[in-house]
Amino acid sequence: MRLAGALTPAQAAAFWRLGLLNGDDISRLAMTWLEAGSASVNVAVLASEPRTTLWEHGALFEAALAELGAEPMMGKQQAAWHTIRSLLGAIVVGDLDPLDGAHDIIDLQRAGFGLFPPRNLAGDGRPYAGEELGIERLLGLYYELDDIDLPEKRAVEAKRELREEAGRVLEQYYTNPPSFDEGERSHD
Repeated sequence: MRLAGALTPAQAAAFWRLGLLNGDDISRLAMTWLEAGSASVNVAVLASEPRTTLWEHGALFEAALAELGAEPMMGKQQAAWHTIRSLLGAIVVGDLDPLDGAHDIIDLQRAGFGLFPPRNLAGDGRPYAGEELGIERLLGLYYELDDIDLPEKRAVEAKRELREEAGRVLEQYYTNPPSFDEGERSHD
């Protein structure tokens, strides 16, 4: 994951819940948190490991997240909301290229996280692609940018529009979390 070294423990817990972190990400996060002054014993152990693997160190990482006040076993729907919020915020402040961030968000959209009820934007009862996440326009801009033959001037303009759209979506849909179905919380 492109943001792995810059995540807060809460953001890392959401990425972890969705399976978006690997052993190298865990090592980078532990080292970053240790350098930032974390007093967590589990973070120190993870940072000192020469090779971190999910199989051997996953439980230790979850313990570190809990020790840092994060909720590693949140439901997948809640984790998707927090992950998309993190990606949108990184796009807006310029920490993540708009095309890369939109790509990651669209990957989550393809995974089928329906966070918001369909709004019937088409007017005929069929949902627009991405409307369940509030990203229907972001999706269109992404696919325009993904066009190989897009002229450079238009590509620069579309990236600017994508960053602006990320800000609009962040403000409209990802400021206050919706109610999450607590029944979907699992430990799989």
